[in-house]
Formats: sequence, C-alpha cells, structure tokens
Amino acid sequence: MSDIDKVELGIPARKEYARLLRLAVAGIGSRMNFNFDCLEDLKIGLEEAYLLALSDPKQQNFNVIFEIYYDRLEVLVTGLGTIETLEEEQSQRFGFSILNSVMDKVEWIKSNGTRNLRMVKNIQ
Repeated sequence: MSDIDKVELGIPARKEYARLLRLAVAGIGSRMNFNFDCLEDLKIGLEEAYLLALSDPKQQNFNVIFEIYYDRLEVLVTGLGTIETLEEEQSQRFGFSILNSVMDKVEWIKSNGTRNLRMVKNIQ
C-alpha cells in the first residue's frame, strides 16, 4: 500500500470551471482535516494557479495532480507556460505573491519544454 494517494483532475482552461476546482480542493482538504483558514488558503492558491493558466490564450486544459500525504498536500499543476518567460513574468505579478503567501512552498519545475507549478500546504 502506498503512503500517498493521488487525485488527478483535468478541466478546460475556462473561467466557468473555477468553482469546480475550488470544490475539488475543498473536498480533498476537508478529508485531510485542514482547518478552515488552511482550506481557504488552498482554494485561493489553486485559483491563482488557474488564473495563470487562463492568462495564456494557448492554454486549452488545466491539469492538476493532488498528492495527499499524512502531513501535507502537494499540488502539481502540469503543462503551464507555453510562453518561455512565464516564470519570470509571473514572479513579478501580484498573483504570484499571493501564491507565496498562502502556500508553504511554491516552485516552478521545467519538464519537456513546459513549466509545472508545484505548491505545498502543510497541515498545521
């Protein structure tokens, strides 16, 4: 038996699906016994990542993998950044500072010419 559970979700990169994404992360966070403030942080963080995807007109889908550990939730948003300078642009934008304030760890990972965004929220 694995020490982690993985939940994968793929939705169209359109604003109409933001509520579905918030519901998914709220359900996962509740199952993990995150407190109310941490649940709100998770929803805000994932919504900001979704807005990053929506800001790229070439982005068709939003794919996210939730890795559920006993002490934290790791969220990997895959396939972002068809724009070469996405990391640099987003690092200077207000949304990225929000990500850093609501998540315990935020990092960009390059993979096969795209960028993936990894966020971690620890259970407090």
